[in-house]
This record gives sequence, structure tokens and C-alpha cells, in this order.
Amino acid sequence: MAGNEDFKEVFNWWYLLAIVVTLVALPLLPTLAGIYTWVL
Repeated sequence: MAGNEDFKEVFNWWYLLAIVVTLVALPLLPTLAGIYTWVL
């Protein structure tokens, strides 16, 4: 098993950003849906 040049680091900052955005957005979904249905 020689060096694998295609190896990418397992932890990527984009994963952390996606997790943070998801954790922030999920509790707000009912509020956003309520505002969306109230406006329309």
C-alpha cells in the first residue's frame, strides 16, 4: 500500500459548517413555515 495521492482529509470545514447550519435551521423550520403560510 504505497502512498495514495487521492486521499482527502476526513474532516472538512464544509462538513462542520453544514452541521452548524443544519442545527440552527431545524428548530426554526416551524417558525419559517408559519411565517410562509401566514404571508401567503
